[in-house]
Amino acid sequence: MKVEFDKIPDESRIWIYQSNYDFTESDVNVINSKSDLFLDNWMAHNKDLQASFKILNNRFLVIAVNEKFNPIGGCSIDYSIQLIKDISNTINKNLLDRLIVNYRIGPIIKSITLRDLKNNLKNGSISSETVIFNTTVATKKELLNNFEIKLSSSWLSKFI
Repeated sequence: MKVEFDKIPDESRIWIYQSNYDFTESDVNVINSKSDLFLDNWMAHNKDLQASFKILNNRFLVIAVNEKFNPIGGCSIDYSIQLIKDISNTINKNLLDRLIVNYRIGPIIKSITLRDLKNNLKNGSISSETVIFNTTVATKKELLNNFEIKLSSSWLSKFI
């Protein structure tokens, strides 16, 4: 059962899928259409899930589930991965690549591979003060408060 993202509780569990390029208008239409259909029918152990999604910064797809409504199971999470794979294939952007880091330079969002990030830290073009997008947040509340953080406050700080 799909609900509006602003109506889902802050304690809801989330998953963030990122692209290394901005979504086009066509991409957004595909994401909206496929996500709406999937979330309207998403279940765990034959019980409806209260779920939502949101596109952030035209580069991130966030899926949220209110586990107080009904807990989610492993099979249901696997089905959501199938959704992300389907979207990725349709829009020709890999939303499952965990080896990219999105970061902000003023109003511009850029992407870099983890290996290139390490090199850019060494040469000074990226610093501990660079704002990165923390895709490891686990709840909507964490998303609202800790999605954009300094690199020094993230798991990437071990590369500084």
